[in-house]
Amino acid sequence: MKAPLRAVAPEPARRTPPIRRAGRLVAGSLTSIALLGVLSAPAAAAPTGCAGGYSGAAYTVSCTGGDGTYRAFVGCAVFTGPGGMGWRTTVYGPWATAGPGTSSTAICGGLPFTAGIQFG
Repeated sequence: MKAPLRAVAPEPARRTPPIRRAGRLVAGSLTSIALLGVLSAPAAAAPTGCAGGYSGAAYTVSCTGGDGTYRAFVGCAVFTGPGGMGWRTTVYGPWATAGPGTSSTAICGGLPFTAGIQFG
């Protein structure tokens, strides 16, 4: 004779451990805070009305408007020694705040081959 079928209780659903749930909550909160910080950051206008020019081995930059800071830079080729050994270097001028009457000058100690403006 066959044994009667017994009803087997289903296994309880496995729950995520509390520490893992807390970790997910913290990670989600931090992500939301980071996105809000990035999206709500105030817009900063770069300096405007910038112009630069050489005077010998010096490059001077001035920016008449906008916000923020800027500085001049010059790429230099320097040749020294008996064999004319050379290297390249970049020289930076001091940071200046954009506005009338401000400027930044970078002075090359060799042969300037490039120059420009760096915004901060």
